Amino acid sequence: MGLVSELRRRNVLRMAVLYGVAAWLIMQVAEVIIGLASLPEWMGPAILALLAIGLPIALLFSWFYELTSEGISLEKDVEATESITDVTGRRMDFVVISLLCAGLIMFAYDKWWIGPPPEKSIAVLPFENMSADPEQEYFSDGISEELLNVLAQIPELRVISRTSAFSFKGQNLEIPEIARRLNVAHILEGSVRKSGNKLRITAQLIKADDGFHLWSETYDRELDDVFAVQDEIAAAISDALKVRFALVAGEAVRPTVIKAANTAAYDAYLKGRELIRHRGRENMEGAVRYLELSLRLDNNFAPAHAQLAIATTFLGLRGGSTLEDVTRIAMLHLDRARELEPDLAEAHAGRALLAGFAGDPESEIEHARKALASNPSYIDAMNWLFLALNSLGRYEEAEATRKQMLDTDPQSIIGRASYASWLSSRGRIEEAHELANQLLEQSLSLGYRLHAHASLISEGKIAEGLSWALRDRPGSFNSVFALALVGEYDEARRLNESMAHWVDAAEGHFDEGIQASQRALQRNPNGLDEIWEAAEFLYTAGHIDEALPLYAQLLDFTVAGRPIPSSLGAYRSSNETMMRLALARRKGGDEEGAQAAARIASQDHAALGAAGEHDQFQYRVEAMIAAFDNNPDRVIAAVKSAVQLGLRDPQFFDDAIFEDLWDEPHYVALQQELEAILAAEHEKVLQLICFNNPVPGNWQPLPETCEGVVEQPVLWMQER
Repeated sequence: MGLVSELRRRNVLRMAVLYGVAAWLIMQVAEVIIGLASLPEWMGPAILALLAIGLPIALLFSWFYELTSEGISLEKDVEATESITDVTGRRMDFVVISLLCAGLIMFAYDKWWIGPPPEKSIAVLPFENMSADPEQEYFSDGISEELLNVLAQIPELRVISRTSAFSFKGQNLEIPEIARRLNVAHILEGSVRKSGNKLRITAQLIKADDGFHLWSETYDRELDDVFAVQDEIAAAISDALKVRFALVAGEAVRPTVIKAANTAAYDAYLKGRELIRHRGRENMEGAVRYLELSLRLDNNFAPAHAQLAIATTFLGLRGGSTLEDVTRIAMLHLDRARELEPDLAEAHAGRALLAGFAGDPESEIEHARKALASNPSYIDAMNWLFLALNSLGRYEEAEATRKQMLDTDPQSIIGRASYASWLSSRGRIEEAHELANQLLEQSLSLGYRLHAHASLISEGKIAEGLSWALRDRPGSFNSVFALALVGEYDEARRLNESMAHWVDAAEGHFDEGIQASQRALQRNPNGLDEIWEAAEFLYTAGHIDEALPLYAQLLDFTVAGRPIPSSLGAYRSSNETMMRLALARRKGGDEEGAQAAARIASQDHAALGAAGEHDQFQYRVEAMIAAFDNNPDRVIAAVKSAVQLGLRDPQFFDDAIFEDLWDEPHYVALQQELEAILAAEHEKVLQLICFNNPVPGNWQPLPETCEGVVEQPVLWMQER
């Protein structure tokens, strides 16, 4: 009897299928339980490891043992006439079908059933501007946001953040549909009519599932009474919610509105705060002007001090000012805000922002959490907390914060963009593209950028990534990077002259890159980005001894025990930089320092792996660690995995840390495999830019680039 026939007779193949289906179902259930119970993320990989260990045991058991009518017996002791393996096989088939049905039900539940929203949840929709002047909309939006902020002070109440609540502005959607998308049980909506010094505010609290009005009221007041009206509305809503589901025990919650001395100061503050939301230099300049006006009208208005500090920080640091100058000005306003309102969320958030720019993540975490204690719906503070936790390698806490961000602000651009990147790093590429599609509705540029990153970096599909990157912006980093990878260096330089030195280095012209980075370093000798770039260019060119002091200087910007931050962010792992420092120290005769640097990279690499990170950068770092430890087999395996997960940079193979493997046959074969991939992608890129250019009105390739290129059917392009 053949081996396959014997495997079938003993139900070994059925056992493999049964075990695989059961293991998959167990992992699905475990993922749900781990998420709901906020259990440590290492439990998922641990369960998977146990299931993997159990598979060969189950198969061996199936081979050596047989289930009989009298119980379990060794297969060799069972007479052929007494064997009931065919009956057992049919039973196993039934179990497999049952498990598959259970899995299908669970998949449908996870895919389409969100579940009822929390009863203690509310979204404040932007109040409609009923004034004759459409430019007064900032005022009605400001009223809505102030109500949202004071409601966020109510314990136990889940309040959706402004970004998500305001994302439905101008859309003709029914209340139940908005509530479904935001996953809330209650909606507050209303309108504001401002005429001269007269003010009419209407508000209604609606039970979302049936449209029942739990409370409604109209307020006719003088404009000077705007703060009193906000207090009244917030208190009335608090009472209505308390009656509905006993939010708190004892006295009704009385959220408070921080008041300006006069409405003109408040008016200027609202305009400045709105401009800050839109970011960008021009908006920040306008925000500073309005907030300074607000403080001239009322120097004791704490929120204006705090928001001016935030605007000053963004404007100064992105406009070339030194951190010391920005901190000195911003802290004057933050200190004043604290004197006036010690628990003001914006004041703590401003300190968190400054701490983040100063490279002090511990202080950033402290102040971001204080901001969230005062305003749990403050998404900016939540995002800064997430970034700080991530920078310290506290990945489980960072992930919990990111989940909280999406729960509080389901339509958050920042939160969903972060989630899309997270999905890509976990190998969930199609989900990342799906989320990028959704973000296209809110920000075309960001949606295109996320598509480009997923295709280019996570999948290694250079032409597809370029098609997205060009739609984002022809001069974007992704566009330049894609063209340089396939050898279209002249086209890459044309897209963005400021990145020409990177293209020079990609082409092997290291001297040009070194000279450009040295000039930038002379202009800003203490700049993190400038020092990092200069070190990288020297290292790549083989001047490792000259790169070493620059890498050492970067440690001044780094939290003790953490890897050196990468200037290229999502395009280069910080742990790669740390391994380059390790090699540079080794070549400089400092083996103890080399081991210390490698240990930091190894520890963070392991922590990222335990957190579920599974992308090319993890394997690139693994390969470098293996090369440092003189483990060539592990290097080959890791590089092979990196190529499979999107590694397309041929210069990675030339890293000095792999010098002993440059002539190794398996290593050379991997290089040749990558060269073949890049050649195929080059053909696709030429078809794209020469015959299927997605932005012909913004950019055209050089005529010589397309000379001799014959148009072919494009089968790889797809609209996701």
